[in-house]
Amino acid sequence: MDVLFSDETIAAISTPLGEGGIGIVRLSGSRAVDIAADLFEPAGNPASLRDVETHTLHYGRIVSDGHPIDEVLVSLMRAPRSYTREDVVEINCHGGVVATRAVLDAVLRNGARLAERGEFTRRALLNGRISLDQAQAVLDIVQAKTSLGLEAAVDRLAGRFSAAIAGLRTRIADLLADVEVEIDFPDVDVETDRIRPRLVSAIADVGRLIRQADGGRVLREGRTVAIVGRPNVGKSTLLNALLAEDRAIVTPIPGTTRDTVEEIASFEGVPVRLIDTAGMRDTDDVVESVGVERTRNAMARSDLLLLVLDRSESWTSEDHCLEQETRDLPRILVRNKADRPKSPGWPPAADDTVAVDVSASTGDGIEGLRATILECLVGGEVPNRSGVLMLDTWERDLLHRLRDALVGTRASLDVGLTPDMVSEDLRSAYRISGELQGIDVSESILDSIFARFCIGK
Repeated sequence: MDVLFSDETIAAISTPLGEGGIGIVRLSGSRAVDIAADLFEPAGNPASLRDVETHTLHYGRIVSDGHPIDEVLVSLMRAPRSYTREDVVEINCHGGVVATRAVLDAVLRNGARLAERGEFTRRALLNGRISLDQAQAVLDIVQAKTSLGLEAAVDRLAGRFSAAIAGLRTRIADLLADVEVEIDFPDVDVETDRIRPRLVSAIADVGRLIRQADGGRVLREGRTVAIVGRPNVGKSTLLNALLAEDRAIVTPIPGTTRDTVEEIASFEGVPVRLIDTAGMRDTDDVVESVGVERTRNAMARSDLLLLVLDRSESWTSEDHCLEQETRDLPRILVRNKADRPKSPGWPPAADDTVAVDVSASTGDGIEGLRATILECLVGGEVPNRSGVLMLDTWERDLLHRLRDALVGTRASLDVGLTPDMVSEDLRSAYRISGELQGIDVSESILDSIFARFCIGK
């Protein structure tokens, strides 16, 4: 594909703002080299950036209106051997908000335009450097919450999903060609028995991709677990034990936690958002009442509840109310403080209730609880790198539509419909597979995808 140089050269800070070792200002476009050359004063080597070879690194200063701004290293990548397939210049300056921003301001004054969200990657897509699938993989890499999520995103960037869809589209095209032979040449008999096995195979492969996408959804979106219970049963201690760090404040005073505390932990590669909540009880304290309300909101948006009970104390009316309130919700009864003698009079857990004994303060039983949480969230089937696909919502929807179109084709064959009617579902499947490849994707879809990127990417 030819490089589609934009009339505008864009620039943005591509590293997080704040104190750090370096900050990078990136430029891309037909004037990227000229803009940088006008600002760059090389040290020792008088050659202008306009005259240097591609993929080289140069030391010097950025100077604007005769005033030095920062000591920098400038890397230059000429088209088409760059991320965007346009001329790209990256100015590596000292990390820090002021220095990096000053370099960016100088670049913008010299003729560049501030990039929009994801515009560098969008140009890479439009210039044929990457596919739409790979563009989304870039975002998945940046936003990966666990090492397994990162591995799955890297596999997608390598084109595993694109290759699978391209193969399916070719097979659908071959099926469509065989069916349309009978439309164009009525005297030629098409062997339906030869078409059906290939169709069934394609349906099975799409089903496999859907299952892998479901696993990828777990890695991308994660699962939410709320830790609930009456005050002073050890909820915050349990959060710290599951995180293996002191994240929540722990005191023997009931009602210490008055707001939700949220942290993400990795359970065998699955990102799990743990929410420590305020103790559930009737209270006249206005602040604590707000905390209780937020606890109920956290319960409503969680995939699983950990109902924490203090087994060293007698069963209370508050325990009973919480047990009844959460009975119909996905939950685990966590009987905490197992390092202490168990108080008599505890009712047995119902047969359909999952219960685990732990000591959050000593760590006993925590690994077993983690395994039980994972079992409840994903059925114990931990996703693996080769068995997941990090797909967006619209891609998962397209996969379902693709399977429906192929299943409809098989049904048309089974009832003996005419070839032109059979081909309609195949044409639909072919069009949908093209959308999954990024062919004829609407601008609104592209806008939605790249709006989630940061400005420098």
